[in-house]
Parts: sequence; C-alpha cells; structure tokens
Amino acid sequence: MRLFSPALGEIEVDESQIFSFPEGLPGFSHLKEFLLLRHREKSPFFFLIAVNEPEIYFILLDPSKFLTDYVVELGNEQQSLLNITDVKEVLSLNIVRIPPEAKEIILNLKAPVIFNLKEKIGRQVILEANYPVRYPISLIKVKEKTNASPK
Repeated sequence: MRLFSPALGEIEVDESQIFSFPEGLPGFSHLKEFLLLRHREKSPFFFLIAVNEPEIYFILLDPSKFLTDYVVELGNEQQSLLNITDVKEVLSLNIVRIPPEAKEIILNLKAPVIFNLKEKIGRQVILEANYPVRYPISLIKVKEKTNASPK
C-alpha cells in the first residue's frame, strides 16, 4: 500500500504500522486508521498519519528522553479499551506543537496517545494526574538529546 503525505511525500506503508483508533482522535473522530512512523531510527520523534486523509498528520514525541518524572498511569477502563494485558506492549507518545520560528516545542503532557503494539489499537487519553496541556521544551535541549542518540 502506498500513501502520499504532504509531510513525507510518497510512503510505502507496512500494514503492521497501521493502528486502529476506534473513537478517532479528538476533533478527528471520523478518522479511524493511522499510520505510525518513526522519524528515523532511534529518533524520539514519530509521525501519526491518517490513512484515509494523509494530509492530516501529527508529530509525536517519546517524552522519556526529556522528562524523567513523567509517568503515564492508565486506569482499568482505559486499559480495557486498549485491550492492554502486558505493559511491555504499550507505547506512550505525546503530541508536539512546533510554533513558527520556534525556540521551543510544546508537548501535550495531559493527553498522551497510547498504542497497544500487539493489538494495533491506539487511543488518546486524558490523564488524571496534574500535567500541563502545554509543556515547553527548548529546541536546544531537543537537538542535544536527539543528536546524542545513536543513529
């Protein structure tokens, strides 16, 4: 399967990278399937691209490199909706906003996007913990942490 995304151009899609979002994402409830692509090997950045409308995409970030005290705790209902039986099969990423001419990126820590890697189900959840919707991280810090990763 091939997709054309304005962000990435033409993409050869591996079906194993497609996740079902039964409720869609907030504001995009009509979109139920998304392709999850890592920006590059070992990068903390990912693209989440709507399969049926590839011009709609989100940039996501693995926050573990930047925030050591950020913990995503899912309630029983959230785990059930995602069919989670083993936490080792879960990936938690946060939506990133990059303002024009930015010196920082903005992370949504309050509502991570959770992926069940085994069942290929995704869902954006709102955490009960008191995390901000807009958490800035300096681009300098992002570049330092990203470049420190083996490529």
